Amino acid sequence: MSVLFYKRPDHIEKLDGPLNSSSCQKYSERAACSRAAIPESLSFDNVINGKTLPPMSLPDFMDYLVYISYDAENLQFYLWHQEYTKKFDALPEAVKCLSPKWEASMQAPSLGRAAAGRTPQRAAFSLDTKETGTFYNDATDDSPTSATSNAHSPHTFTKEQELVISGMSTKDEPDWEAFSIQPLRDEIRRIVANYIEPGSDRELNLSHRDRQNIKQRLQHTTHPSAFTPIVDIISMTLRNQSHPNFIRWSMCNGNRPRVIALRGIAVCVILVTTAVGVILAVSHVARWYRILCLPFLWFGIANIVASYKGLCILLYRRNTRESRPWELDGSDTTLLEEGRARSSLPPTPPYIRTPTPSVPSVKTYDREFSPSSFFDDRLSTFGPSNKNFREEQWYRRWTHRPWWRKLRIKKLKVQEEGLRLMQNKIVKQADWWATIVTIPLIIVLVALPKGNFF
Repeated sequence: MSVLFYKRPDHIEKLDGPLNSSSCQKYSERAACSRAAIPESLSFDNVINGKTLPPMSLPDFMDYLVYISYDAENLQFYLWHQEYTKKFDALPEAVKCLSPKWEASMQAPSLGRAAAGRTPQRAAFSLDTKETGTFYNDATDDSPTSATSNAHSPHTFTKEQELVISGMSTKDEPDWEAFSIQPLRDEIRRIVANYIEPGSDRELNLSHRDRQNIKQRLQHTTHPSAFTPIVDIISMTLRNQSHPNFIRWSMCNGNRPRVIALRGIAVCVILVTTAVGVILAVSHVARWYRILCLPFLWFGIANIVASYKGLCILLYRRNTRESRPWELDGSDTTLLEEGRARSSLPPTPPYIRTPTPSVPSVKTYDREFSPSSFFDDRLSTFGPSNKNFREEQWYRRWTHRPWWRKLRIKKLKVQEEGLRLMQNKIVKQADWWATIVTIPLIIVLVALPKGNFF
């Protein structure tokens, strides 16, 4: 009976306004009923860690966020923070001491709203327990260096220098020159320029208050814990909104024109079969001939139920799916088949963070059709805006393509067994409902007396 009432993960609508803890809590509540419909093999962590196969791999998840959901910057930032945390933890202890873990005592008066007359606390910044101004250069990892020279010797700061290093700026806006000696500071500046600043290429949907809070934290330390507030928000959004929607969308193995055409064919089959049954009923033909309507009526109802959930039974039987529009070139051949093979492998740090070498292809593609550009621009931390895909050639070709040509495009094999199990439940559900509805109708049709009108 559970198969009869099986439901896909619910579609979780985006909430208006910037991301915050309140919206994340609503996402979590709405996703609670969808978790049981998602098998463990397709969990968020498995997708992120490269343990799933196409069309449920990490590149497929990124494609969905870029072309369908329009919020790929969340996943791009999340992947970067994971890799950044590993990179920071691999630093020598002497270097990591330059960027202590974020604590509330580091908050500066400008955003901390310190009471009048209250002495602001200085951010904790010391190499050891001694009150010295010794620090280390990022380029030399564990060698102490001076602020004004490259000589490897301890340096005692003046009062003014200590104020700068401690991040206590007298300005209202955060002072981005503070703590410039801390490890990975240049990478933090690039992250702020690409994800935090308003109007940046991959701007995160954050409130002004959260932006200023993060910039204030990064003014004091480059420790990964400085990003905790927005990482928690983004992680909850990806897990409870983006991931369930991605699973639901991936269950559809046909594009929209094909699903609409399938529904039309199924309705026509049902109508024609009903008309034939009525004609047989009012004729002098033996009543048992009416049983011949059963397979056609069953076929129509089963396809109506399956297509309602975006599934083509024929493609399912062949263990295939239709290519996505961005996977096609002008000659209807699938793009990136060589690049797609990489999606089954666990992602390595260079694969996520930096562009990989160009992948040779059999055909000559434009820049936007080459395997290396397709994957690297989306999965790399720093790249073009995610909103520029409408300028790519595949988009123009697809939008100008006649609808009947969208019904015949190249098919790809479904490799992920977890997705096959979910699709199998929908097909069984369609088969059962078709059987439950068809058999009583045929019994009634056969039981009707002959009309003998002709």
